[in-house]
Amino acid sequence: MRATLLLSIAAALAACATPDTQITKLTPDLAVAPGEVAFGDVVPDYSLERAVQVVNAGRATLEIENIYLEDTDSSFALNGGDLSAELSPDEALEVNISFAPTALSAYSTFLVIESNDEDDPEMRIEISGTGVIGPQPDIALSVDSLNFGEVAPGGDATEFIIVSNVGDAPLTISDLVQTGSGTFDVVTNPTGQSIAAGSEATILITYTPDGLLSGHTGDLTIFSDDPDEPEVTVDLVGGDGTSYAYPIALIIGDSEVHPPTSVTLDGSGSTDPEDTEDAFDLTYAWSLGSKPAASNADFVDDTSAVTDLQIDVAGTYQVELVVTDFNGVPSAPALLYIEAVPVQEMYIELSWDKPYSDVDLHVVPSDGIFFSSEDASFCNTAPDWGDAGSAVHSGDVSDGFGPETVEITDLLSDTEYYLGVHYFEDNGGSIVTATITIYVEGEPHDSVEALMIHNEFWLVGYVRVIDGVGMFVESDEPIEASITRECDAD
Repeated sequence: MRATLLLSIAAALAACATPDTQITKLTPDLAVAPGEVAFGDVVPDYSLERAVQVVNAGRATLEIENIYLEDTDSSFALNGGDLSAELSPDEALEVNISFAPTALSAYSTFLVIESNDEDDPEMRIEISGTGVIGPQPDIALSVDSLNFGEVAPGGDATEFIIVSNVGDAPLTISDLVQTGSGTFDVVTNPTGQSIAAGSEATILITYTPDGLLSGHTGDLTIFSDDPDEPEVTVDLVGGDGTSYAYPIALIIGDSEVHPPTSVTLDGSGSTDPEDTEDAFDLTYAWSLGSKPAASNADFVDDTSAVTDLQIDVAGTYQVELVVTDFNGVPSAPALLYIEAVPVQEMYIELSWDKPYSDVDLHVVPSDGIFFSSEDASFCNTAPDWGDAGSAVHSGDVSDGFGPETVEITDLLSDTEYYLGVHYFEDNGGSIVTATITIYVEGEPHDSVEALMIHNEFWLVGYVRVIDGVGMFVESDEPIEASITRECDAD
């Protein structure tokens, strides 16, 4: 009886006790949409982008410690942004992934997200895509070697390479690199040229033996956007093809600048494989293969290892360097293309075609008066235009050809900028053709020209810029003799 009584009391106490408290733990919960990313078929050298949403579906802060691609060499890339973050409940982070295949094959990797999600601290999202055949260029050469044969000293021989595009998209030639002997000269260089599908371009090459060797060798490598043959090489042989360790020219310098400016060009990295004991120095010869028509650019010193090039106007400059070894044997020329791009909102350039002529550029804003203190000219190289913008004139060029330039910033959309040209002095140049070229936001916009004689003034027209779009209106007023010979200096 006693045991039964004790059990009854215990059961009664248990029935009266307070029930256990239920506690729910607040935790973060990583969710990703979509659960996998399939780019599908993409043509090589093209790119697609997809977005992945990383969401905190839990009830506590989600700490994203790192987001990365498992395989960084698979043509996939994460694009910008901070890939670590703290997300509040229901907050999302967008992760952008791009796919740019380089070959005709399948690609895959994983997007890895490391966080404080207790159930899935390292989430892996599969990423896939395939490079497929689509419209693309395809380079083909008429020859893989050129043999110029024996050429008498003082003579030369010319051969050619036909570069064909047998693909179904435009082919762009991005560069030509020549090595070996400097006796081979590329006469026509298609660098920068786009060759339409089914079309072709011709490269002319001249061989001029220097008499120092009985034969010469070299090669020419053509770089393009052909996806499976980005570079192709043609061997060059002249005379008996004597083997020689030709010097190698190398240029280091900026490929894009803002005119006017000075560019330092460094050729000191050029080498001479023949000079094993460093007993002799290379000699240097700098030249400009091409430059803008209005340019008078030149080197400060065209025979030193390091020199400066004075860039005066916008356009493309082709710099060449040839180095010569102690035997007098020259290298193939090294090339550097420099793009001079105006950084100003508007850039106006005047040039003319005769020496011994002084032609001047004038620019005024709306209601401005030419030859006054408002005139951006050789008299006022930095006039005060107030709210109409800021202008800088490059200064007077009085000995022919130009250029003279005016750079304008802080343009007003309700303001016209009037352009004028004055043939100030004829020192024997007689009739000149004056050319005005206008750049807006760094891009060529318009170019006009006119015949002028001494003391004539040409009202070229005006430019207005609206929302970054330039509009040039050419004047229909005749060119007339100027009644003004002087301007008011500010």
